[in-house]
This record gives sequence, structure tokens and C-alpha cells, in this order.
Amino acid sequence: MKRIASLLLLTVLLFGCTRPKEAPVFKRIGNVKVTEITGSQALLNGDAFFYNPNDVSMKLKKVNIDVTLAGKKIGSIEHKLKTKIQALSEFKVPVDAKFNIGDVGVLNSIMSMIGGKKMKVRYTGNIKMSVYGFPISVPVDYEDEIRLKF
Repeated sequence: MKRIASLLLLTVLLFGCTRPKEAPVFKRIGNVKVTEITGSQALLNGDAFFYNPNDVSMKLKKVNIDVTLAGKKIGSIEHKLKTKIQALSEFKVPVDAKFNIGDVGVLNSIMSMIGGKKMKVRYTGNIKMSVYGFPISVPVDYEDEIRLKF
């Protein structure tokens, strides 16, 4: 009788803990600005906004995103996290990247930051989450023309 009860409990647990119906949705990247310039290095900050359409919470595990400015790769964003994401909610993930001003062109970069010239910033990669131990990867592919301000 104990075996049957244990088997029944195990079956209920396995079928009750299924993968979520939908993966989280990437919405946009916002709040992008240059917050610090030190020598030839600049720090680009922003937030990636997502929405969890499921009625279960998730855990954000890893962020892996490449940043391209004016057509040149300027850096990678790699975070290992253990952040809880509430069910049916929007959440944001910081996307900060250091880049060498010389990689984009010193004069072009300075004029863009001071004079307000727009530059194309592209974020590509993915974020990894888990639900009940099941991994989920959400692709990120976002491009925007921004005026870099500091």
C-alpha cells in the first residue's frame, strides 16, 4: 500500500511541475546612458525589460548579451544571478557594459556624447531562467538609435 501511495504521489508531483506555457517575453531596452568616462573607458548603462506571462514565478539565472555600438562590438554583458521573478509581472535586468572609446572612434564618440549625434546600439544574446528546475532561454535582439548622454 505504501508503494502505491508513493508512486501516486510521485506521479502527481511530476505532472504538476511542468514547464511554463510561455517563455518570458523580451519587451525593450531603456534608460540607456553613459554614466562614467575614465580615461579611454566609458560605462554604458541600461535596463532590459521583460514580462513573465505565466502564473508561476521563475528564477533568473544568467544574462549573456553582446553590445554593438555604431556597428562595432564594444563589449559583453555577463551576469550570474539568483533573482526571483514574480508571476504575471514585468521585470528588468541591468545591462551594463564598459567599452573603449577608441574602438568606436575617439572623435566620433566624443561628438556623439557631447553634440547629441545619434548612434545605433544593438543588444544580442539571451537570458537564462529556470522554473521548477527546467531551464528556459529567452533570446534578446534589440536595436535602437540613441543619443548617448552622461
